[in-house]
Amino acid sequence: MATKTLNIAMDEQLLKKIDRAVKKDLGSRSEYFRRLALADLDRRNRWDELFSAGKEVGKQMGISSEDQVYRIIKK
Repeated sequence: MATKTLNIAMDEQLLKKIDRAVKKDLGSRSEYFRRLALADLDRRNRWDELFSAGKEVGKQMGISSEDQVYRIIKK
């Protein structure tokens, strides 16, 4: 797998906190940001799947608006 180098600007205090976490558990900043990116992409994918499933269930139930959803929830 080819890799690319990134340059990012970050608050110094946040970077210090990241460095402490990296030193304790992960070994390198690169590994920290790689894991962070993978976790974020996974989270986004799961939310997309959840919304898709919700839309399908809504369609099956004949729900066509958010107002209908809120009325069902408030019961």
